[in-house]
Amino acid sequence: MIIKPSIRSNFFTNAHPLGCKQNIINQIQEAKMLPKFQGPKNVLIIGGSSGYGLASRIALAYGADANTISVSFENEPKGSKTGSAGWWNNIYFQQLAKETNHIHKDFIGDAFSPDMKQKVVNYIKGHVGKIDLVIYSLASGGRLNYQTNELIRSHIKTIGEDAIGKTIDIVKKEIYDLTVTSANEQEIIDTVYVMGGSDWYDWMKILDESEVLNQQAKTISYTYIGGPTTEKIYRGGTLGKAKEDLEKHSQIIHEMMQKKYQGEALISSSKAVTTKASVFIPQMTIYVSCLYDVMTRHHVHESILKHKYRLFSDMVYGNQRILDEQGRVRLDHLEMDPKIQEETIRLMTTSTNEELLSLEGTHMFLREFYQINGFEFEEINYEEDVPLDHLSQLIPN
Repeated sequence: MIIKPSIRSNFFTNAHPLGCKQNIINQIQEAKMLPKFQGPKNVLIIGGSSGYGLASRIALAYGADANTISVSFENEPKGSKTGSAGWWNNIYFQQLAKETNHIHKDFIGDAFSPDMKQKVVNYIKGHVGKIDLVIYSLASGGRLNYQTNELIRSHIKTIGEDAIGKTIDIVKKEIYDLTVTSANEQEIIDTVYVMGGSDWYDWMKILDESEVLNQQAKTISYTYIGGPTTEKIYRGGTLGKAKEDLEKHSQIIHEMMQKKYQGEALISSSKAVTTKASVFIPQMTIYVSCLYDVMTRHHVHESILKHKYRLFSDMVYGNQRILDEQGRVRLDHLEMDPKIQEETIRLMTTSTNEELLSLEGTHMFLREFYQINGFEFEEINYEEDVPLDHLSQLIPN
């Protein structure tokens, strides 16, 4: 079948398998050009099929020669439905990473599930022994409460007052105003339940009780802090409450890891990148586009792979760690440089919509938005038939 982008209300409903493969190829090629570093040998990634989780997996598999185990919830291809980008990312990472001669295992299912946690523990015991690093990089809009059988939804909203800002219509390539309303108390509680730190704690608890953590083991979860342009959403909204809960749980986990394993639990603040959720957050697409433009001109822009590679080689397992007053690893220090922030905000506030759309940074954002779903890679002929039935048989191990 011929696969063209299918987008509804700024949301991709399909993915291109061969474009997803190209995405993996590109990140692996980047990783191969970087020097090896001493790091973990057995890594568990909760949410390793896309975004920062996938980049972390590739950086560690190729940079530190690590065995990797990933857990992700994906939609498989069925009939005319292409399946999710993460499904194909898993498949092609498995294929391409065979050259490492290391173990790379995928678990497809609900990472919140107690059954999934037990399956992963059983696999660790039978195949790798013990884990050196646990990465919690889960992004989910919902979490099933397995005690009540109720599906809890998260809500990207403000607290106190609505937020109005610009976003981009991905299909029409037009800028329009987007309003995010204020959350009620239950929506805040639900968002913390889905996106906070309790599931990270549950994972570390079962790994500890099952005795599959090595001495000096580390665990890390990712957050985003950002600047004043996204304050109402990220630190002042429901997401901020979830991140506060994540940081609270990191302290609890850290005490356990330090006392029992002489290890540590870390929170790392990453730079702003293109995500599927970007277009639904007022000002975020404009901020990221302008940030890309400014950081590129100042020669400090990093790809998602190089960003995560630097995290592990320099800050988690190296001696160049940058911490803030709350003990968070500030991998975002280049983004948050006052000069970069000042120039980015000035570009956002003084440019017309037409000028914003013409920025190279905006072109980068839009291209990446399509590429995370497998589209707009120059190497791929999108007019060619894709043997979806044949490719669907390449199920992850």
